[in-house]
Amino acid sequence: MLKKLNSLSILAIITAVMVLWMLITIYKAEDTSDDFSLLFPELFEQLSDVNNITFKSDKDEFALSRQGSAWFIEDYHNYPADQSLVRRMLVDMADARILEQKTDDPELYYVLGVEGAEEGGTSFVINLMKDDEEVVSLILGQPRDLSAQTAGPQQFYVRRDGDERSYLAEGYFQFSPMMLNWIDGQIMDIARERIAQVDIIQPNGNTATLVNLGVKDKFGTPENRENTIFRYEQLGYDIAGSLFQMRLEDVQPASEFSRGNAEVVRAEFLSYDGLKVISETSFNDGFYFSTFRAEYAPEAVAEVPEAIASLDVLKTSEQVQAEVAEINQKVEPWVYRLGGFVGNNLMRAKADIVTEQDQVIPMPGGFGP
Repeated sequence: MLKKLNSLSILAIITAVMVLWMLITIYKAEDTSDDFSLLFPELFEQLSDVNNITFKSDKDEFALSRQGSAWFIEDYHNYPADQSLVRRMLVDMADARILEQKTDDPELYYVLGVEGAEEGGTSFVINLMKDDEEVVSLILGQPRDLSAQTAGPQQFYVRRDGDERSYLAEGYFQFSPMMLNWIDGQIMDIARERIAQVDIIQPNGNTATLVNLGVKDKFGTPENRENTIFRYEQLGYDIAGSLFQMRLEDVQPASEFSRGNAEVVRAEFLSYDGLKVISETSFNDGFYFSTFRAEYAPEAVAEVPEAIASLDVLKTSEQVQAEVAEINQKVEPWVYRLGGFVGNNLMRAKADIVTEQDQVIPMPGGFGP
């Protein structure tokens, strides 16, 4: 019995040594002659040629294409991508550097996560293309554990397409494998301080109106002004700020969308500098869907209060007209699904905005103006 236990102990030790040796073989630096060289030495000069990007992983597969200087998501109605995110990724790939050479044995790729994305592979593969011709291909594997590091570039195991050698590389490799994370999620960004008036018009014509009280972040009804009692204290602030950094939850072509029999509520936002944004919102199948358009309405502009003018947020006539064209070009072809907070505010009836003092909803501190 003792001899059997000794034999098993020896076998376990041998097995552990073999596993340790395999891991050392995989993770050790092979040849450091390429240390700190660029992973893609010619990519900086080739970036202007890249007009297609494909992404493939076990989580998603999608493509981006460039039209002029703008990037679009082919697999998502050709909707605009987040331009700064795409450009930053391209520069980050061009700036990535090799720290160490690793294994060139395909049987060991899976340990580093650089086996590819085919047939159950765990890699994240990014191909940069000029039309249909590959410029570079990054096979992104597992991150190296840098528990003590909280900021700066990361270290990942990688391979280049056509290169059997794997590498430990350093760079900003936090690229999302999920298509929805590459969408330009911001619909528009109109500062709350610019808003002079908001009208929310129900299908029956009943209208709720809020006006700027001439002080930063203060709004009320025309009849009650400073004495307006909102359903909750900062509701006027929230409604007037609906267009500030407004983001989508989903989007689809307007030509493919039907509201059915849902009622449509119209909201009009007028700024002190003549920008007018009109939304039409309905509640369909548990979600808020809105379309938008912009107009230049200088004749509707009231006198600008001194406190608002001093904020330096208002635009010139030329700037507003350019803004109108930019907004319409971006939003008119689309129907946006909005979050419940913003969507509900765009549809509020007057009875759901103002109330009596004893019916005000208490809110925790730290919100609103």
